[in-house]
Amino acid sequence: MQLLVSFQHVRPPSRAGLGVVDLGTGRFRMALELPPDGARCDGLGGLARSGRMLFASAAPFRHLGEAEPSLLILRSEDLMPEARYRLHGFSDVSGLEFFEETLYVLSSGTGQMVAFRADRDRIEPSERFGWRPRLAVEGKADPALHALAFFRNELYVSASDRAGFDAYLFNVTRDSVAARALQDPRSLAVVGDALCYAAGRFGAVHQLGHDLELRRSAGMEGFVRGLCETDGSVFAAATIGGRCVIHRLNPSDLGLEETIPVEVEGVEVAALLPMEGAWAWPDPPEPTWFEMFGEPI
Repeated sequence: MQLLVSFQHVRPPSRAGLGVVDLGTGRFRMALELPPDGARCDGLGGLARSGRMLFASAAPFRHLGEAEPSLLILRSEDLMPEARYRLHGFSDVSGLEFFEETLYVLSSGTGQMVAFRADRDRIEPSERFGWRPRLAVEGKADPALHALAFFRNELYVSASDRAGFDAYLFNVTRDSVAARALQDPRSLAVVGDALCYAAGRFGAVHQLGHDLELRRSAGMEGFVRGLCETDGSVFAAATIGGRCVIHRLNPSDLGLEETIPVEVEGVEVAALLPMEGAWAWPDPPEPTWFEMFGEPI
């Protein structure tokens, strides 16, 4: 099994877009590079997969005069591009989730979620619906949305209040606040019967029980963003001064089992995604394909 890693806020001379970690050997390799001009795109964000499709969000392509992020669709078998969509009206796309033929897209900057129906390798812009936290609609808070996950067949979104100190877990299915007083919940992952989140600047992974109350925690150095369960373990990424590591944690008690260095500098980890067969991908394609697409949705 391999772990796909997306990088954001990439600083020159690094051109890291996507990397792959082989969980059996701990080896790291680059899978996708950004264009040479650092002003073109400063990184990728959320990741999601459905069958032969791999979805990734990207920062604006400024050399094309764009101010909005993009949604990339790549072939999961060899990482070749299928399409690119400009996400009209969005900013700072922080999370993607694919579930039952639907792609859920979080816009942290605008505080909204939009879901698109997906048909094979295409997105259907006409079949979409949106959601915004009721707290924001009623003017009681200004949440920045961070991550989303399906837990017990219901959709949850984590967020932090830009105007205050509170952090939330929203139940989108019920359109309600499921938990409050979280610590900078940047990433979500379902681990067994629990929901875990990466606590960003607080440098920790927290596990919530069935009632969404805090069950246990694991502290670690750095900014923690990127979280998933695979290969019988929990994986969390930590960024420390432009250098990244990935921690393997025991799912039962969040005990540290292994630390895997990511051999690239000048980046921040945005997301982690388990990906079988990624180590066999060909060498990174030329980044000129970034300019090939751009249909707005």
